[in-house]
Amino acid sequence: MNPRDFHRLAARLMTDFSPAAARTAISQAYYASYNVAVETLTEMGFRVSRGPAGHGEVQNRLLSSGDTEVMRVGSQLADLHRRRIQADYRLDNVDVERLKTVRALIEQAGKMINILDACRTDPRRNHIIVSIQDWERKVSGQG
Repeated sequence: MNPRDFHRLAARLMTDFSPAAARTAISQAYYASYNVAVETLTEMGFRVSRGPAGHGEVQNRLLSSGDTEVMRVGSQLADLHRRRIQADYRLDNVDVERLKTVRALIEQAGKMINILDACRTDPRRNHIIVSIQDWERKVSGQG
């Protein structure tokens, strides 16, 4: 499955706006971004845990990429993850049901996906790989 389909679904959910659609759209926008990040990192040779730890691993690797745009995506992914948690589990938080909020998060997810797609073949790719590998060595105590 193409994870970008989650993003397209999130956008379509805004045509029949309701609290449930808003919350589902945020969740789908997050999973689109997260899974594109997993796809990108996997293509770069990194293994990502399939359990809950994978979310933090992806964010940390993006934040350690040494690339300003990709690092921003890592930060935005962490924020979008927090918003997904609110949308899925904090039903008393109505901020995630506001049309303006949801549209902004869906738009942000699209930009994040575009940045991740661009760095796959971009000359930045090798720099990103080396930066993440250096960070992993330091974290593991080998560097």
